[in-house]
Amino acid sequence: MKNVLFVTGQHFADAPRKVDLHFLADSLNANGDRADFLSLRLSLISRFSKEGRWEYASTRETNRWVRINDLRDEFIWVSLIHPFATRSAALNRLTGLVFQHYAALLPSPVRKRLPGYTHILIESGIAVLLAPLIRRLAPKAKLIYHAADQMETIGAHPCFRTVWDRSIRDYDAIHILAESQRAEMPAGVPILLLPHGIATDVFDAAVQTPYAASNNAVSVGDMLFDAEVLTTLARANPDWTFHLFGRKSRIEENFANVVTHGEVPFATVAGYIRHADVGIAPYSPAPGADYLSQSSLKMIQYTYCRLPIVAPVFASAGRPHVMAYEPGNPSSILAAFDAAKVYNRLSIDISQAMTWQDMAARLFA
Repeated sequence: MKNVLFVTGQHFADAPRKVDLHFLADSLNANGDRADFLSLRLSLISRFSKEGRWEYASTRETNRWVRINDLRDEFIWVSLIHPFATRSAALNRLTGLVFQHYAALLPSPVRKRLPGYTHILIESGIAVLLAPLIRRLAPKAKLIYHAADQMETIGAHPCFRTVWDRSIRDYDAIHILAESQRAEMPAGVPILLLPHGIATDVFDAAVQTPYAASNNAVSVGDMLFDAEVLTTLARANPDWTFHLFGRKSRIEENFANVVTHGEVPFATVAGYIRHADVGIAPYSPAPGADYLSQSSLKMIQYTYCRLPIVAPVFASAGRPHVMAYEPGNPSSILAAFDAAKVYNRLSIDISQAMTWQDMAARLFA
């Protein structure tokens, strides 16, 4: 039996919106393995954040282990202060002297449980600050670095990279989701290239369309969300309806043909994706964001449902069913969408789709 801990600064064990860690945890649980969550990046200053994680955490029990089901516990760590980046390089250098010691505050109940895990997955971001301590307290665990995002892309505090550079050889494996990430990984640590899996059963079960009419485009997720792309498309295509999913996926102008759903259960989103006509991945340009062309979960989901995809050039990777546009160029955005409207969906290859069960079996082998 595997006993796995996910250490993340982004996600909660039982949040309504499912991401890769939840699907992996579900796969482990289905096989009789444990999958606990340690959620970080929360403190008293989170009350003033517009991000929304504090709003969710305030509805949960914090700073103690909480049972989610028989094979999953959650520890939401709320500290007095947590590391955060500012726009000032000088201030980041100063705070980094303190923030890099964030792990020293790790609560005792977590420390006591660490030695019992067989596998510990450290997600990119704030979780890397805990890696040296975890390695010391759980010497027998297989420590996996999960390169979900480039730290520069998500605007991480520079001290995250400092600690990562210093401790990267503490890991037993590095999990990358895109080939483009391989070049920046150090030599000497095994690298496992595994793209996101697909909850094929959920998509296959979504046989009932949620749409009352045709011509529907769907945009799922709010990472690097470029609202201007949707504004451009909605204004120029009044005969199409654009469905936005994600807590921060919204546009400022009010259009009759734009529906803002917010965060909804994955089974609901799956139906909207499967029965849509076009998938949109409106990523804003960011440092190192080209890896998104291979690692983007929504683009993999769109592909499985045979949707033509509209995405920026840096996230297209030359795939024939991805219609690329130049960010900030309305004519290019509209041309990409027009091409997606008439693309032959039956030509989209889905033979490489991998289930989450397959991915979990390889990642936690």
